[in-house]
Amino acid sequence: MRPGIWTSFYADLSPGDAFLRFADLGWKDLEVSAEHGKAATQNDDWKEQLRNLRKLCADNGITLWQMHAPLELNLADSDLQKREQDINTAAKWAEYAHELGLPHLVIHPGGRRKTESDAEKNEIISLNLDAFARLAEIASGFGVKFCIENMMERIGQGPWRLGARISDLNEIIDAVGSDALGICFDSSHANVTKLDMSQAIHECGHRLLATHISDNDGSGDQHKLPFGGNIDWESVISALKDIDYRQLFNLEIPGENKAPVPVRDARLRYAREIWEYMSV
Repeated sequence: MRPGIWTSFYADLSPGDAFLRFADLGWKDLEVSAEHGKAATQNDDWKEQLRNLRKLCADNGITLWQMHAPLELNLADSDLQKREQDINTAAKWAEYAHELGLPHLVIHPGGRRKTESDAEKNEIISLNLDAFARLAEIASGFGVKFCIENMMERIGQGPWRLGARISDLNEIIDAVGSDALGICFDSSHANVTKLDMSQAIHECGHRLLATHISDNDGSGDQHKLPFGGNIDWESVISALKDIDYRQLFNLEIPGENKAPVPVRDARLRYAREIWEYMSV
């Protein structure tokens, strides 16, 4: 298990400048944010741009472990034309991941029930199964795995959301039956959903390929550094060790980046000290 960081912490910098700044601060294991992925692929020469970034990483000892697909994608959009566009975009990002040489692409399951209708819930599930079956086949061709992220649901205060429970993710992967699908565990989403953190991680088991690590007080997705909320981090670390998790312990902490760059630099130095305490 390696400590890493989501690159949107420096979303105001270009991808290359952000990667080098992380490296200078001792953070050489990274998740490429959706913002930086978009910045690197917005022009016709995107393939060259990604290959240049890959070389920059190789030259500076930087490892890219995972990338986040665009947050606005909805694989279960009721507008079927928009849904097809989003599936095609997700497929394109699998190619981007391949060009960057990274193995894991984090993606959200689609859909949020707007009514109490079981028919609507079943339709959301069906649309996701169809989308992930198609994406898994494409990802296999690129040697990339889609990591489906657990989502956030305020129990008793909002609509059911597919993926708020780890069992939802396992059911998708079981139904599709592809090794090109795995799980990304988001600690803050799990805390708001009031999941038992240790049990949730054990439910992920060997399918856990990526993480989004942050803290909150349970009232919302605040994206704080560990120990900035009420998550039991001893339980989290213990469970990750139990399942022999060896991928990125990835800090997703945009709640800490509303500050000038030098202040963010200082927070990253502090984050390294927190990791050293947690990993003993």
